[in-house]
Amino acid sequence: MTSLYQLTVSLFYQLANAFFWPVAVALLALLAIALIDLGRVFFTFWRKRRETRSDLPAIARALAQSETVEGALDAVALSPSLRRFWTKLETRLSETGSGANVDLWLEEVLQREEIAVAGRLDRTRLFVRIGPMLGLAGTIIPLGPALQSLLGGDMAGMVNHLVVGFGAVVCGLAVSGVSYFITLVRERWTRVELKEMENLCELTLRALRSNGRPVGEDTYESLSTT
Repeated sequence: MTSLYQLTVSLFYQLANAFFWPVAVALLALLAIALIDLGRVFFTFWRKRRETRSDLPAIARALAQSETVEGALDAVALSPSLRRFWTKLETRLSETGSGANVDLWLEEVLQREEIAVAGRLDRTRLFVRIGPMLGLAGTIIPLGPALQSLLGGDMAGMVNHLVVGFGAVVCGLAVSGVSYFITLVRERWTRVELKEMENLCELTLRALRSNGRPVGEDTYESLSTT
């Protein structure tokens, strides 16, 4: 029994030491990615302050006065994200041809955009969770060698191991904190952009109704629940 216990202890010790370098490399890589993303967020913030803002009343007037929605917003002020979304809507509307079930096609485009946005946010959300986990692992793993150094009277070696452990937990918390800030900012921008896209879809459907193109019966309800 004693030999089995010693074998298990030795196995766990070797496994813990084997995981140190993967954990350390992963922490440094996540920290570098998080800092790069933080720089992108500041750049995007600077760019958004200078980019064109969507003029919703002008969009409504242009769609109401145009006989067809295709090309109706070419001269209207749209934000870059809404302009990109409108291009997708125009493409989808031209593909429908007859105009049947337009509400379903518009809802499909909007849902695809929501899925794409959620996918872009998933990475930083993952960093928020995995950063502290790796930091904790990077803190606990050096404790074994630190205790062994203490038993051997090597105080300098023990201190070095503890410094590595403390550095790992700080790195993990930094990854989590930076990623959480990035996620909050991007979620705020995303909510604004998606609301503009929903309004654009609703205005488009109203314009199609006024032009006599067939749409679904439950258009407003289907979009309001998206």
